[in-house]
Amino acid sequence: MNRDIRGSGNMKGNWNSKEKLIHLLGELTEVESVVGTSKEVEMGEKIEELVGQIEYFKAHPEAVCRIPIKDDHWNRFSVTAVYEGNPDDSSAYVLLSHFDVVGVDDFGQYKDLAFDHHRYTKQLEQLEDLSEDAAADLATGEWLFGRGVMDMKAGLAVQLAVMSDAIENRKPINLILLATPDEERNSEGMLAAVEWLAELKQTKGYDQMVGICSEPSFTSFPGDQSKYVYTGSVGKMLPLVCAVGLETHVGEPLAGVNASWMISEVVSEMELSDRFYEQSGEEIVPPPTVLRLADLKYEYNVQTPTFAYATFNILTYTKTVQDVLDEVNEVVSDSATKINQRLSDRYQTYKVKRQHPAVSVYTYGELKERGTALYGESFTAQLESISKRVYQNGGDTRDVTIALAKEVGDYFVDLAPFYLVMLAPPFYPSVRLEEKNADEAALLHEVGELQKWTEETFGENISRMHYFPGLSDVSYGKMDKDLKVKQTLEREMPALSNGYDLPITAIQSLQMATVNIGPYGKDAHKRTERLHLPFFTDVTPCMLMKFIDQMIKK
Repeated sequence: MNRDIRGSGNMKGNWNSKEKLIHLLGELTEVESVVGTSKEVEMGEKIEELVGQIEYFKAHPEAVCRIPIKDDHWNRFSVTAVYEGNPDDSSAYVLLSHFDVVGVDDFGQYKDLAFDHHRYTKQLEQLEDLSEDAAADLATGEWLFGRGVMDMKAGLAVQLAVMSDAIENRKPINLILLATPDEERNSEGMLAAVEWLAELKQTKGYDQMVGICSEPSFTSFPGDQSKYVYTGSVGKMLPLVCAVGLETHVGEPLAGVNASWMISEVVSEMELSDRFYEQSGEEIVPPPTVLRLADLKYEYNVQTPTFAYATFNILTYTKTVQDVLDEVNEVVSDSATKINQRLSDRYQTYKVKRQHPAVSVYTYGELKERGTALYGESFTAQLESISKRVYQNGGDTRDVTIALAKEVGDYFVDLAPFYLVMLAPPFYPSVRLEEKNADEAALLHEVGELQKWTEETFGENISRMHYFPGLSDVSYGKMDKDLKVKQTLEREMPALSNGYDLPITAIQSLQMATVNIGPYGKDAHKRTERLHLPFFTDVTPCMLMKFIDQMIKK
């Protein structure tokens, strides 16, 4: 890390050696900041303490502040630290990271070691059930294992070190450190911070804010050994498909339609479906997968289930919200057709003389409009009371969405059997740098220059990808100003502005383009999560500093 960087000089900041940077990582990872716990508060306090060690912030404590998550059960907050190295510059650069991690149940009997990366790495040397790749990496002595070392406290450590160095070297650049909680769940930390960033942009008169995220490189396929910079991030939607069945006794299954059968047909059609295929260059969006599948029958009896549901993870590159909803509706309609055909066949086989019930498909927006027209204020008041009750009982926005779907289904039980299609939170817009935008084209050029410099300086071949595949807070840096996005979300996502706050106006005002320059690791969210130490200590900080220098000179 004390390697001479062209135009930068040696590191002068608080964490100016490999040993200090690794120690800093240890300080960050030892805080068990599992998402959705009070430990995220402790992590925020730890970051404040570390930022306070930088001389500039000792002299300017007002430049460090908290951005609280509104009405949060744990009182969690994002941490920001603003360094105005060039008040006359109309640009500012946001060093973006998240400090929460996923849980450690996958560590089994070694859960107590998950946040002590040195002891955990040592313990793994005694195990014989590691994958071939993990065992090979462990044997090199160049990898550090443990929860959070890769995703993404290594990136946060590098950003703290580089910001400290930029300040010590009095670099003429405006830097904003932004470290958020809750990225692994709902991105509530970033959603709260977006409004703060948009206000800061206006207050300071910045023409442009550029995000520099330091999420780690993710493998693009099994066995991938490449290192990447990313110039965007994949989008995500969480469609909820509900099946409202027609009840019957199990002794008369043809007299009704089983909701569990209905939803299983949709799951079979949706899982890994190529209907949602998108390609950008050599990048292909991962196919959809089911995230939750259940019915709402809580006790045993011989009545068939009347309500079942499934949520699906759908990732996007360029497809709009409406595009995805249309495709989901096509899948659901195909499922309805298959069920109707099977019912017809079985009625013939079992010589049933009457017409079988036909499965239909509705969107949430359609039935809500119908309910409002039929029942007026009593209908909307009932939906509001359902939402309040679920939240009071500790439910989240997805629980509220399911409860509202069930309530709407109950109002229209006379239409059963039918499918109900809607959206649950969260929603991540897909983002990427575009050549057609002059400012973003300039950033793409600088990323290309950084790739060349890194190969010349370190012999490291860094590939560029349009989309970070692991979901990221950078999705909330900018959003298309097309009103149709907002209108579709308001119509089909009942939790929007009902426990789930998506600051669309602030995001559209911010319009923050983002690049991702981070460390290299493997197996995020697994017990073999690990970080490549030489790239973390020797290369990543230099790449980040070089990019900052390029921004100063551009």
